[in-house]
Amino acid sequence: MPLDVPADTPARGDEFFRTEGVYTSLGAPIPGGRVGRWILREGPQIDSGIELFDELCWRLVGDGVPLWRATLNIGTLHPQIRGIGARWLRELKFVERYRVLRGSERSEEFLRSPIRATIEHGTPFRRRLTEDAPEYPLLSKIRKAGATDYFALALNRTFRRFPVVAWATDRPGGFSEADIAKLEEINPALAAVVGAREIRRITEDLLDTYLGPQAGRRVLAGQIHRAEGERLRAVIMMTDMRGFTALSDRLPGEEVIELLDEYFDAVVTPVEQRKGEALKFMGDGVLAIFPAADDDDFSSASEQALEAALEALERLGIINRARREADRSEIRIGIGLHLGEVIFGNVGAADRLDFTVIGPAVNLASRIEGLTKRLLRPILVSGAFARICPRPLVSLGYHPVRGLFEPEEVFGLPE
Repeated sequence: MPLDVPADTPARGDEFFRTEGVYTSLGAPIPGGRVGRWILREGPQIDSGIELFDELCWRLVGDGVPLWRATLNIGTLHPQIRGIGARWLRELKFVERYRVLRGSERSEEFLRSPIRATIEHGTPFRRRLTEDAPEYPLLSKIRKAGATDYFALALNRTFRRFPVVAWATDRPGGFSEADIAKLEEINPALAAVVGAREIRRITEDLLDTYLGPQAGRRVLAGQIHRAEGERLRAVIMMTDMRGFTALSDRLPGEEVIELLDEYFDAVVTPVEQRKGEALKFMGDGVLAIFPAADDDDFSSASEQALEAALEALERLGIINRARREADRSEIRIGIGLHLGEVIFGNVGAADRLDFTVIGPAVNLASRIEGLTKRLLRPILVSGAFARICPRPLVSLGYHPVRGLFEPEEVFGLPE
């Protein structure tokens, strides 16, 4: 649920609002022509949404609309982000992209935003700023900065909320009726182009969230057929929680979900920070990979994977201290690391597929993780991993592994 936040608001960088980047603006009016026709013909060819919005604003200025400030606010489907937006300021020749984190709907800024009704119900909003508007803190701020008129319109509704474009001018007397007519005239074209872009962006976000960035990109590129996959060299990480079955039988369902969320967050965050990708949550297990192009890359990927595993244990240590203080069950896990070639692609039924990695290397990583229970070690790695990893590791001997005829030498960290 996006907010229309002025550029000088103290809310920038707070817990709900995050500026993502300032971009170079065109910085000059673009002579007139039919702006709506340009949006439909040229807009889809512009890759960057923020560049599209910047050029649109300057074209409107070139067409005689006295824009001073403009914002585009768009809701989204994302577990952490409530909305994204673009803000344009004529005097500063400035355009930026921002995002609004979840929780914004409870903030005072949103509850008293002039575009709240536009976001929720699609209701147009206009206010000439000849007097202060204390009921709308945003309008009071931009009025002090020089704004004389504010006009907001909804675009096509997506997911129970309306994207909103808001225009402001600093011309004495505000927007003319001809200006308002031009802004209303281009609104259907803007809604069509923004809507198409947002469908693709939301699709990408959802695929990244549920499949991971690499798998999501492959699916979106058309890799959707069963038995279709590619061979990939990677370090494989398998994790599993100790005693989860007993915990899930004993604890209320809400506590089990909270426990799993803390565990998964502790494991996945360091993986993603080191160019790894968590592919699957399997009950109380995590399957992650660190792709490698060649042997040198394998060395780097193995070190990154081991550092991610160590950080995961550190994060769980912090979580467990808090859980002990609250007299709650602690989280114990085992981590297995191996490397090799895997097949990255689709498996499943004809109309219900899973995008994952399969192969003997994945199986061995799982078996090595299973040995952590017997050897009482939180991290174990294969001989192939130990041979290429630059970190010092110690042999723990050869151990039988289910599914293999020969025992496997496993390694751990020095005591």
